Amino acid sequence: MFRNEINQEFMEFQEANNGDFTWWSYVNMKADVSTALGFAKFFYPDIIEVDRYFLLQDKFSPRNFELWKRECEHRKAEVEKMMNLYQVSDFFHLNRAEGENVDEQITALGQALQTFWSLSFANRFPGRAISVPLWKESDGELFISVFEEVQHSQE
Repeated sequence: MFRNEINQEFMEFQEANNGDFTWWSYVNMKADVSTALGFAKFFYPDIIEVDRYFLLQDKFSPRNFELWKRECEHRKAEVEKMMNLYQVSDFFHLNRAEGENVDEQITALGQALQTFWSLSFANRFPGRAISVPLWKESDGELFISVFEEVQHSQE
């Protein structure tokens, strides 16, 4: 999924333990059960459906929902893209070690989110075309969103 070397601290612990240090060891040292449960929801997010719109529960705002419905002229996929939009680097902007491979770490996190969100939605919503795009803007910022692709009936 990503190179171990993007986390310098992990590599230092692994070296200090003569290679006998795993990602499970790292998580055991750095986090607690409550944090692990938070990450379970982070990688397998709750969904709400409001007026048939597919929305990330933790990102939902009734005020923003009404604004985006008007702005996007009630186009379902467009409203969902905007409501579920997140800049990947903002997930951990409060707790970031500067000087590390931050760009590579953000990219790896975005790719992991895209993978796990796609798998979780396919598992929970079989038969529905849920898209989880991940893209980089011209300024280098990485974004992720979720939307249900419009299914056109064939006549």
